[in-house]
Amino acid sequence: MESIAMPTVNESTAPPVITVFGSSSPRTPLAYRQAAAAIGAGIAQQGWILRNGAGADGCMGASTDAALAAGGRVQGVNLQYFVDQGFVHPQLHDMRVAATMRERKQLLGADCAAYVILPGGPGTWEELWEVAVERQIGVHDKPLLCCDVDGFWQGFASTLQRAEGEGLLYGPARELLQWYPSPEACMARLQELLA
Repeated sequence: MESIAMPTVNESTAPPVITVFGSSSPRTPLAYRQAAAAIGAGIAQQGWILRNGAGADGCMGASTDAALAAGGRVQGVNLQYFVDQGFVHPQLHDMRVAATMRERKQLLGADCAAYVILPGGPGTWEELWEVAVERQIGVHDKPLLCCDVDGFWQGFASTLQRAEGEGLLYGPARELLQWYPSPEACMARLQELLA
């Protein structure tokens, strides 16, 4: 599959892009896929654009399916390797193929208004920590909303609180990442932020 450039739009009139990180595993628990679907549908219902890693399964696939079912627009960014393996959702509106993981993450974050992080494995964690570090050092000030379905992110939250308490962070943990117990709470916060 060849690379298809994301369309150029007038940023002042373009709908916000929300980048969603989450699992791509077909073994993703139902509760996480349901949360991803609620996020995808919510983004579409607001008229925003969903951008994710283009996976067909897990939280990625569930968010894409729900956004499409709600009439939304979905952009995907993935590696040629995953495209060749058939791991790409077949119904994306816009698809970009990156040469490296680093380029993929840059394209996922380019011009987005906020990040929503759903449960996932090491790939999701790495994406989360990279954008968190970039926020901490001032590369961007985009909100990072972790959808803490079934307490999935509590271990990370505990580690951040400890790091803050021991003086290892440059600011309060709550300014770095925000934790929300449900997709509805995430969507409510996104609506406040983008109003």
